[in-house]
Amino acid sequence: HFYSHIGIDPRAIGRALWADIRHGGVVQGGSTLTQQLVKNFFLDSERTLTRKLNEAAMALLLEWHYSKDDILETYMNEIYLGQDRERAIHGFGLASQFYFNRSLAELSPQQQALLVALVKGPSYYDPRSHPDRALARRNLVLEQMAQAGLLPADRVRTAERQPLGVTPRPQSVAFHPAFL
Repeated sequence: HFYSHIGIDPRAIGRALWADIRHGGVVQGGSTLTQQLVKNFFLDSERTLTRKLNEAAMALLLEWHYSKDDILETYMNEIYLGQDRERAIHGFGLASQFYFNRSLAELSPQQQALLVALVKGPSYYDPRSHPDRALARRNLVLEQMAQAGLLPADRVRTAERQPLGVTPRPQSVAFHPAFL
């Protein structure tokens, strides 16, 4: 509901609250993408009511001052998508280079789908460590792309048969913190 909510999604919050009550603890989140962006940029991850209220208020302000496309673009450039030893991989552009040694514009639909698949759990779906999980998740994203009308069904079937195509883990250049 990204394009229809106002920065917070009361339905998602209610659904998460109900799930948490039923299970006697936190089992589901109700944060919008805007709230996640606010948390990652301005707040910490501590699970307190005060932080959640601040996050909600800041998300409303962010939505008031910026367009949905600007918020989405910022989120896509900030989101965590993997780990290269000490360096966190943030954003789809860097992830494209890290996993495929190509720019985003050069990626095939199945490679784009793999990057989207990583959003749910970059470590759990890491294509180098867990290729079977990554392949299943990538194919699910491809199916969703077809359902959304982003890819024709025949291209999805072809893409699903393709290997993950990630490059071997690149050699990292270690930088001294003082240098950075």
